Amino acid sequence: MISEREIALDIIMETDKGDASHSLIRDVLGKYDYLEPRQKAFIKKLAQGSLERRITLDYITDSFASVKTAKQKPLIRSLLRMSVYQIFYMDQVPDSAAINEAVNLAGKRGFKNLKGFVNGVLRNISRQKDKITFPAPSKKDKKSQITSLSVTYSMPEFICDLFLKNYGYDKTEDILKAFLNPRPVTIRMDERLSKEEMKRLADSMIEESGDNFAIKQHELLPYAYELTHTDNIQYLPGYEEGNWMVQDVSSMLVSEVAGLKKGDVVIDVCSAPGGKALHAAVKLAALEKNAEPCDEKSHVYSRDLTGFKTRIIEENVDRMALSDIVTVEVHDALEHDEAFENKADVLYCDLPCSGLGIIGRKADIKYGASQKSLKSLSCLQQKILENVWNYVKQGGIMMYSTCTINPYENEKMVDYICENLPFERVDITMSVPSALRNEESLSKGYLQLLPGVYDTDGFFLAKLRRV
Repeated sequence: MISEREIALDIIMETDKGDASHSLIRDVLGKYDYLEPRQKAFIKKLAQGSLERRITLDYITDSFASVKTAKQKPLIRSLLRMSVYQIFYMDQVPDSAAINEAVNLAGKRGFKNLKGFVNGVLRNISRQKDKITFPAPSKKDKKSQITSLSVTYSMPEFICDLFLKNYGYDKTEDILKAFLNPRPVTIRMDERLSKEEMKRLADSMIEESGDNFAIKQHELLPYAYELTHTDNIQYLPGYEEGNWMVQDVSSMLVSEVAGLKKGDVVIDVCSAPGGKALHAAVKLAALEKNAEPCDEKSHVYSRDLTGFKTRIIEENVDRMALSDIVTVEVHDALEHDEAFENKADVLYCDLPCSGLGIIGRKADIKYGASQKSLKSLSCLQQKILENVWNYVKQGGIMMYSTCTINPYENEKMVDYICENLPFERVDITMSVPSALRNEESLSKGYLQLLPGVYDTDGFFLAKLRRV
């Protein structure tokens, strides 16, 4: 019978090949859905943690191993990573259990000749774990700062360098710390519900969930709630009825800032999984309640590149009873659509990006990113913008957004839009929640949220008007 550690080992080996950890872990746990919740929680923590802390774990291992991690067999490397993670970051697991299980797994997976190597390395680490030190930063030596941040917070050096250039040492360290803190699942309650109905729904989630489950209202938006210690969220009350969907608060701010009006046409060109488009639809549906029969009807066009992505959107549209106000279509944003010219009161451009703002949720992003990929994404964003900008009516709004904290994809892209396309910045100071109104950039039409500051993901949004 396969053990929890063996399941975790298989996940870690697959993620080492470049597979997306968040989707892989979800799929594997679905396969072993018969396991007890505590067993699935152990697998998830071990697999996610071993990926998240990979650079730190390899540094520790390389301090003791005669064969460095880069030259180890893939299975042995993954086995050592998950075992060192247990020794350093899982206090409830005795070191002896982590070591013995690793030795047994090495033998079971065909590496009996390396059982002694695994045992020796892990026992040395366990004995001396309180003496291990990480590289220290020097105020005058940027290279030492990069190395220290990379090893301490398990972040590739080029990303540490990028953040240091743009945010300085202290803010970069705060960002990297935030990435390693567990992120809650954030949901957006349907705004067509009353405050009392939202509260009853939250109470019913508590009643039907495990002892550790917790839900609290987010401080920025009254319809945003944070869930912790939850598994299989689709089984929570209200999901099947379409009363809520998963969406980070930072993403919700797009429709808050857009200034949607009754009768508006909204076009979302890169929409999957549909959070922003459906949020716009909910807001417009609420406005339509008081519309006169002769008034123009609001509508949202939700588009994405593939049928796989649009099916996800369609499932959410049906579940949330928004099919009368939302049209979902397969369309490549790089292909200009003449039929959409001058049609949008509001255009959502949440474009493909590096995702550096959501590393706390998807740790595999940091290992897949490169300087070359960041540059190519900026070029892709420009190409999409050149194809879709005139979907906006004169006087209409473009909402540009990304889930990254890279200025070349954010602030500098807004500069590009305003310098090359007929758009101007719109002051958004009074459109954001009061807790955010001290941000200096709001008068310039944009907001950059950094991880760990307002309990949101790293996210960027800008409001631009066609002139």
